[in-house]
Order: sequence, then C-alpha cells, then structure tokens
Amino acid sequence: MLNPLARYARVSPSRRGRIEQQNEQLYSPPCRGGEPAKPAGGQFGDFLGKASGVAALLFALALKVFYSRAGATELLWILAPSAWLARAAGGIDLVYERGAGFISHTHHLVVGPACAGVNFLIVCFLCLFFSFARHFSNKANWLVYSLLIAFAATVAANGLRIFVAAHLWDADFYRNWITQERMHRLAGIVIYYASLLALYYAVESRLGSAPKMAPFVWYVGITLAVPLAGRMVTQGTPAFAEHATWVMIVALSLTAVLHLRP
Repeated sequence: MLNPLARYARVSPSRRGRIEQQNEQLYSPPCRGGEPAKPAGGQFGDFLGKASGVAALLFALALKVFYSRAGATELLWILAPSAWLARAAGGIDLVYERGAGFISHTHHLVVGPACAGVNFLIVCFLCLFFSFARHFSNKANWLVYSLLIAFAATVAANGLRIFVAAHLWDADFYRNWITQERMHRLAGIVIYYASLLALYYAVESRLGSAPKMAPFVWYVGITLAVPLAGRMVTQGTPAFAEHATWVMIVALSLTAVLHLRP
C-alpha cells in the first residue's frame, strides 16, 4: 500500500513551504484584540476596505451639508431621543413645539438645531471607524457598527449637556466675563470631548490598541479646521476665535491628563 504522504514528500522544499503557508492562512484562527485583521478576498478585499473608507467620508460630508440646512423638524431623529433622555434621567421638563424644537419653560431653555450634536456624531463616527477598522476584515460591517455606536454616544452626550445647561442657566455665579453664554459653550466643549475620550478608550479596551491622539485630531479637525475653512471663504465672525481658543484649551488639557496618568 502506498504511503499517502509519499506524494507530498516528493514536493520540492520551496513549494512545500508555499503549501504550508497557504494552509496556515486558511485555517488560522480569527484575530484577537490588538492584532490587525488580515483582509479577506485578496485584492477584492482591499478594494472593499478602501471603498468603505470613501463611503464613510462621503456619508460624513453629506450629513454635514444636511445639518447646515436642517431645521428642528428635520433633526427630530436626534433631538427627540436626546430630549427624552434629559427628561427621563434628568427630570428636565421639555415640551416639543413644531419648528422650534423642545422647550423647557421652567429653565428658559430651547433645545433646537444648535443642540443636536450632529458635529459630535460625525466626529465619533469618523474617529471610531478609521481608528479601529484595521481590527476588522469586513470593513463594511464596522462602518455600520461605528455609526450605531456614535449615534448612541451622541444621544447620551446630548442628554447630559441638556441637563447641565438647564442648571447652569439658573446658576447665580455669573460675573463680568463669566457670562451664561460662555459657560454654556464651555460646558458643551467639556462634555463632548470628555464623552469622545470615554467612548474611544471603552472601544479600545474591547477591540485592541489604536492611535492615542486620534480623538484629539478628529475632534479639532471637525470642530475647528472645517468651520475655519468655511469662515475664511465667507469672512466669518470674530466670535469663532474665542470658541477655537476654548476648544484647544479643553482638548489639550484633557488629552494631557490622560497621557500623563501613571
């Protein structure tokens, strides 16, 4: 009886190495956290990965354009769950008024388009997708997952911001340059960037390592670089300089605290 391994034994060493390498690729276990996923499908898999990246950027751009022209009615998909969370968890009395958004007469607060957090949604989505896509062989699936995670995080951050804004507006410590408008803006920056950092490191703890400066780069890029480019074209208002200063101070401070921790 012939030895079933005889044919394999006659294979040249170089060819045998290629066979073993192919078998190892076929039967290797799925990648674990921290290990980049190998693209499936060869060149076609690489194409799908690049196409998913382009699709993520195009979706973010379309959402940005839509948000710039949308009113409260068009943004109900994000305003309604955010207001519900602030009402259910924070006890803020918010009533919907068509065309204006959600209004709290007790706290003299209007939750309208400016409070929708769509820019934060875009930041979260792009930051998550591009930072952790390397852990997934199917980039299209991760695109959908990162969008859903970003949406949930935006609703949570919006709800917290509405709750804090309602109580800050009623506070009695405003003096000189410490105005209600400045505190409202500063609270929003702190809440959104801190929420982004918390989300990013929570996902990293589950999926594996990712670029440490990604949250800072994406947050500053979307909230400052893109609006700055638009204002250079349209000769925007000087108030943007103050906003940009606060964004940089908060983002740099929180990032430094995280990176300098033992």
